[in-house]
Amino acid sequence: MPQFTYTARDSHGAATSGTITADSIAAASQQLRADGKYPTAVNPAVDEEAPSSAGGQPGLKIARADVIQISTQLAIMVETGVTLSEALDCIAQQCEKPNVKLLVDDIARHVQGGGDFSTALSRHPRSFPRLYIALIKASEKSGLLGKLIVRATTYLKDEQDTIRRVKGAMTYPAIMLTFAVSVTVFLLAFVLPRFASIYAGKGAALPLPTKILMSMSDFVVNQWMWLITGVVGVVFCGMLFFRTEFGRRVRDYLQLNVPLMGSMFRKMHLARSLRMVGTMAGAGINLVECVNTAHDLCDNSYYRELWQQVSEKIQTGKQLSEPMFQSPLVPRGVSQMLHSAEKSGKLAHVMEQVAGFAEQELKDKIAELTRYIEPIMIIAMGIIIGGVAMALLLPIFTMSRVVAS
Repeated sequence: MPQFTYTARDSHGAATSGTITADSIAAASQQLRADGKYPTAVNPAVDEEAPSSAGGQPGLKIARADVIQISTQLAIMVETGVTLSEALDCIAQQCEKPNVKLLVDDIARHVQGGGDFSTALSRHPRSFPRLYIALIKASEKSGLLGKLIVRATTYLKDEQDTIRRVKGAMTYPAIMLTFAVSVTVFLLAFVLPRFASIYAGKGAALPLPTKILMSMSDFVVNQWMWLITGVVGVVFCGMLFFRTEFGRRVRDYLQLNVPLMGSMFRKMHLARSLRMVGTMAGAGINLVECVNTAHDLCDNSYYRELWQQVSEKIQTGKQLSEPMFQSPLVPRGVSQMLHSAEKSGKLAHVMEQVAGFAEQELKDKIAELTRYIEPIMIIAMGIIIGGVAMALLLPIFTMSRVVAS
């Protein structure tokens, strides 16, 4: 059975320390309370003699859905009066996923050792975003841990819902495009070669579309290795290119300006950034820090530049809405609402309302795109596959007319 070192206070308030044997930190704490001691820190004794376990290593990564589940449970327990360390222990015991259990155990050990909750979370930046940690840090100053965990969890849920909707809107055309390309390659590689033997010796009588299609089929069948090598090379070079600063700007520009999808991505980036700033500002966090966090966590370089300009203007005493009026990335109506909110002193509240409005617009835009994309992709597939079929059948129609005459 493992041993734990502890520091505690007795019923008279005198400090005491020692070691205790128990199944877990929670069990050790219960034993101390049963003995009339009130623990202030309980840590595994092995930590002082051996290297930290895998759970004590920073940078663990868990799914966003797991973070939301942990946060929801934590908020409920803290709001009902359970201490933070006991709540973390309880959650750790219920965790079924090994990685989640390791992460919660590590956070619990850090908190029970006297460390700040926000510091414990910052040890795992791949799981907890900067906004989440900033809200927890604000709660440590204000004493509103439960409420701010709820606020952080709500933000994570809204963000996850937005990302899921955008991915859903892009999945259908991606599947349809993949299907169309696969069918075309199948026709060129396996169907057309059979027709080639039928059309052999009739090269002069073949229509131009059929000649082009037969040439493509011949290339796919005889040069397939070079074709695969070329495709892999293009994909690899594209990945390297988009990792460069210029490549990322090109990608971000295309993302914001591609037909149909561009407006959807604009609404997504704007809604996420406004929700982020509004959530943090509503928790009492300094506006400059809110804007800097939005800048750091934004995925698009053009919106990052916008928030950089906003940060610089704020620090020189200007209003947040001023650079937004000058930016084509922000609708004028949004800039006007933020400007009015600054005058009334209700910026955080209005910004969250504007973010909700922008998110609703995004949902409507995604629904609209879904209605448009489906018939467009069906028509495109019909043109591709129908064009291949017509190119195959044209020589048959030509030969039948010759035979008939």
